[in-house]
Amino acid sequence: QAILAEAVLGSAACAWRPLCGHVLPAMPGFEHAVRREIRVWDSSIGDEAFTSGIPDIRELEHVQVTHRTQKYRKTLAKTMRQHMRSRAEAASAFRLPGMRRVGSMASTNFDETSSASDSDSTGSGSERASASASENDSTVSDTSFEGSAITFKRGDRSIIGCLRRRLPLLEWVPSLTVSTLKSDVLAGLTVCVMVIPQSMSYAKIAGLPYVVGMYSAVMPAFTYAVFGRSKQLMVGPVAMTSLIMRAGLEGVLSEKQCPAFYGQDPAVGQIKYQNELCPDMYIQLGFTVAALVGIVLILASVFQLGFLVSFLGHPVISGFSTGAAIIIGLSQLKYLLGYTLPSTEHVHELLFAVVKDLPQTKPAPLLLGLMWLAGLIALRRLGQWNRRFRFLAPLGPLLGCIAGTALVTAFPDLRDKYAVGTVGDVPAGVFPFSGHKILWTWDMFHKTKVTAASAALIGFMESIAIAKNLAGQHKYEISAGQELMAIGASNFVGSLFSSYAVTGSFSRSAVANATGAQSQFAGVVVAMGMLVVLQCLTPLFHNLPMFALAAVVMSSVLSLIAYDVAIELWKVRKWDFALWMASFIGTLFIGPLEGIGIAVAMSLGVVIYESVRPQVLVLWRVPGTKIYRSIDQETVGHFVPNVLIVRLTAALYFANMSYVKDKLEKYIVDMSRADIVKYVVLEMTSVLTVDCTAAHAIRDIVSELRSGGIQTLFAMVGSRAMRTFENSGLVSFIGEDMFCHTVDDAVRKCMMITEQRGIEARRSSSSSEEEPTTGPAKRVRQNVTFVTQPEVGISNDMHRQFTQVHLVVPYVVADLVNMIMAAFASLGVNTEGAQVDHTCHTYQIVKEERKLNAKEIEELQNKLDIMLRRVFSTGNGNEAGSSRQGSPHRTLNGNGADRTTLEQALAEERAKIIAGELAKERAKALEAALAELRV
Repeated sequence: QAILAEAVLGSAACAWRPLCGHVLPAMPGFEHAVRREIRVWDSSIGDEAFTSGIPDIRELEHVQVTHRTQKYRKTLAKTMRQHMRSRAEAASAFRLPGMRRVGSMASTNFDETSSASDSDSTGSGSERASASASENDSTVSDTSFEGSAITFKRGDRSIIGCLRRRLPLLEWVPSLTVSTLKSDVLAGLTVCVMVIPQSMSYAKIAGLPYVVGMYSAVMPAFTYAVFGRSKQLMVGPVAMTSLIMRAGLEGVLSEKQCPAFYGQDPAVGQIKYQNELCPDMYIQLGFTVAALVGIVLILASVFQLGFLVSFLGHPVISGFSTGAAIIIGLSQLKYLLGYTLPSTEHVHELLFAVVKDLPQTKPAPLLLGLMWLAGLIALRRLGQWNRRFRFLAPLGPLLGCIAGTALVTAFPDLRDKYAVGTVGDVPAGVFPFSGHKILWTWDMFHKTKVTAASAALIGFMESIAIAKNLAGQHKYEISAGQELMAIGASNFVGSLFSSYAVTGSFSRSAVANATGAQSQFAGVVVAMGMLVVLQCLTPLFHNLPMFALAAVVMSSVLSLIAYDVAIELWKVRKWDFALWMASFIGTLFIGPLEGIGIAVAMSLGVVIYESVRPQVLVLWRVPGTKIYRSIDQETVGHFVPNVLIVRLTAALYFANMSYVKDKLEKYIVDMSRADIVKYVVLEMTSVLTVDCTAAHAIRDIVSELRSGGIQTLFAMVGSRAMRTFENSGLVSFIGEDMFCHTVDDAVRKCMMITEQRGIEARRSSSSSEEEPTTGPAKRVRQNVTFVTQPEVGISNDMHRQFTQVHLVVPYVVADLVNMIMAAFASLGVNTEGAQVDHTCHTYQIVKEERKLNAKEIEELQNKLDIMLRRVFSTGNGNEAGSSRQGSPHRTLNGNGADRTTLEQALAEERAKIIAGELAKERAKALEAALAELRV
């Protein structure tokens, strides 16, 4: 059925013969049923169309137009569904991409995938088809093509198959080898050494005890190994989610839950925070947020809401990360300066407190902290500078902590006399169960929902970005839906075992990748190593100095300060720079959660603005081709007389139709100043959907244009938009013949209508002299033949590297290619590529490995024009016609040209002046030539 769908779409004409040999024998009578249905639709199709099976739509003259193609497609789909109802077993045997399960049978959704055939060569249809296939990759079977043979493999829809897709553990565990185990153990131990000081530091940022950070590096890592597909992603505490939790949870506990906080007197002394006065309740609050983060991500995976992260673009995330990194770094200053600072997320309050109490600075922790920070940065730079010292970068934090602990142990006076703070006692043992500590109350959910949603959104964006980058390096696939489930499960399960909110860590994942991690077992090694540390090594952390942990945090967040991104955005697009600054300033001075909210609101504003004000582009024809491009893209082109071609670039719905209508009316008025507009062609390749409001608005536009004597044609309408047009009655109102497959077909349709109107006008004028006839008048269709004049077009805009030359000639001439190549050679032009299709020629040329300049283009244009006039001249005014359709760089005069010719040329040039692409001197020359004829 998938092969049939591809063939109906016209994407694989060769698929019909394999179809007849492989699919039809399994479905007896299907070909006969299709043949019967097609004949009902169009009785003119005879038996000769079925000589090699079901015919390809491109081989039938009756189904070349878009709306007929859709009818043909729907006929096949309807027949297949009816035929397959009686053969349900064949449906399960041939389930392939693009098919959906309906009851006990599979039906192919032809219309959803038909946009690939209805769109132009822009590739949007194929991208949509591939995206649709990728979304359903977990439920499709495989198809392999070997020569002309087609092999079908039935998809594994058993319980084991579903478990393997949902639990990657069942895939990577059987694939483990001795070599893989060695690499994963080495990478896991390296990351474990790195995660010990980081987890303790990040827990302190969140306002939680050090040991909770260490707990958070154990159970989430085990859980991700079960559900996650990334082989190098290391899940655990990170700075961003820690900061979001600290910013969102302060002050959430009620007076009943934390009476000491509400009983403080500001006049007595400095206000303490809830995590200091009520640590047990604050820890329960952290577990509650972790559980909510897990629930949010799991629900997002179930309902496939991963697309929501697209609303946080790169400028927003970069600005937030930079602001958050500065806040995190400044929050560690209290461990270097030696005096207490307020735990605030507002950078101006923090800086004010630093400056106010600066005389209280303790020199010992400040000097030691700066030395440790410089040492960590130096180790990182050394590892980047020389690959032999690359191992020092991940070992740097642990080496710093070991050195600091040894220093304080050897010189206890640093702690007792010189204000060097230490970690103190850390509880030993395995993490306790904490499910009973989660605050499962509606009031607590309501208070923490914003914090949980923000941590889930930012955490998942960071995690999926890292996972996709690593998957791309190692050539395996990552599913965003499965990653939502994996990170969500890691948070929810972790919350039951004393963990706060976690996500994928950029620094630890990079280290795991650099040290050779090959499977999820590396994360299991990290968790097992942390279990050993918690069980046996926690007494060693008693003398761990705070300045060492502060230096670890500061060195880690330095890489998040992306000022270079702001500079790049300023150069590329000012609006993206404004988004970066809004996110950055909002995070610094208003707060992390508020900064995210402002940035998201601005991002949504940009989306809405771009949606309600889509691009409406005027197209003209590239000389010598059937290609129609925007006047902003192509500097040299021709407007078609009496035809305005407009491209709509977005889905049409209630919010943007007013803007589209206004732009269309403006273009018609502007074009009417240079030429009478009799036809408007709407090119709708990019219009994926049309809602009811837009359909009614299009009906009104067509009616208004008709009342003004202007016909409206549609080109390249997609299948979904076409269905809306058909269901709303718009196709019958406009006329089926007004929907064309390409813009060139629509233009030729306009020319045909003009020619037939002229024939009918001449016939009606001569009918008065003829004998009147009785009976109803019969309308005789006239076959209009369009004679192509020789035309040359030269463009520097269609290719980045070459100048492209396009030629259209009325008929094939022997040795024409040799004459063209000789013309190129006479000017020192090299031909890099050529395509000759009967009367259409395309050449890619360069001169001295560069594009031609304006003077060289004009010289080549004149040479080719003279050659073509000499070859195709018949002495009946073709020279004037050729001159009229040539390049605007040549000089015109009135010799040998009649008045009609000059008037048409003048109308074209005036239209080009409106587009701002043509010098006015050419139009003046035409006016002077026309004035001479009038005299």
